[in-house]
Amino acid sequence: QLEGPLRGDYASYAKDIASAGRHLMDLVNDLSDLEAIERPEFTVAPDEIDLVDLAHRASGLLAVKAADHQIRIDSPDENNEMPALGEFRRVLQILVNLLGNAIRYSPDGSVIKVRVGQDDDSATISVSDQGDGIPTDDQDKIFEKFERLGRSGDGGSGLGLFISRRLANAMGGSLTVDSAKGKGATFTLSLPHRTKKGSE
Repeated sequence: QLEGPLRGDYASYAKDIASAGRHLMDLVNDLSDLEAIERPEFTVAPDEIDLVDLAHRASGLLAVKAADHQIRIDSPDENNEMPALGEFRRVLQILVNLLGNAIRYSPDGSVIKVRVGQDDDSATISVSDQGDGIPTDDQDKIFEKFERLGRSGDGGSGLGLFISRRLANAMGGSLTVDSAKGKGATFTLSLPHRTKKGSE
């Protein structure tokens, strides 16, 4: 557009090319991650992280995508903390995947809730959408390699949840889903808990 106004159809072509490029890069990244996590020597770093901070970082990365569909991401109060142990960039990767899926499968104008919690052994962060939900019989299948439950046109590789669960397990945690057909889905990442700085 530096040389003047751009025709509408040209702008549309450019948008399609950029979208296709991002899609191909996502596929390359997923295949690279798949190769890495299936190596016997694969390990993750036990960073001291804050799940509230990571929730806001992931929400920020997907804010424009959510806004395109009038979807609001309801994140935890940023003045709170939820300390945990896990590799910073890998936890962010999992959360971006979970939020991206929630946006993809949520109706326009809905709300995605991100919540943190803890118990004696772990810190948790959950992503809940208002989508169509996942039938009970399919809830284990979605974590399988290349599984998209027939959603061949959704633009995904079918690797995101498989990789995310493997990463969660590698960090000593877990990734689970609670859902019912027609009632949305809640994905919960659990990680080893750590005490807050300055506490015993």
